[in-house]
Amino acid sequence: MDQGTRKALILKLIDQGVFTGVQALDSPPRVGVTAIFQGLNPDLKQQFIATVYSYINNGAPGTQTLQLIDVTTGKLAGTFTGTEGLKLL
Repeated sequence: MDQGTRKALILKLIDQGVFTGVQALDSPPRVGVTAIFQGLNPDLKQQFIATVYSYINNGAPGTQTLQLIDVTTGKLAGTFTGTEGLKLL
C-alpha cells in the first residue's frame, strides 16, 4: 500500500468514527480510538493500527511506539510497534 492509499483509508476510518485523528508530528505519535474501534475484531484492529503506524513512518520501519488513546477516557488504550504489534491494555 502506498502513502496515498494509507492516507485515504485513515481518512475513511476517521469519517466512519473508528478514529478521531492521528497525531504524527509529536513524540510519541498518537491515534485517537473510539468505541467503534474497541468493538472491532482483533484482526481488523491490528490491520487498521498497522496502517496508521505505516502511514506515520512513511512505509519505513518505525522507531517510536504508536500510542492508542481512548477518546472517551483520554487514557492510554494500547500501543503498537513494528516488532511487537498491537498490545491493548
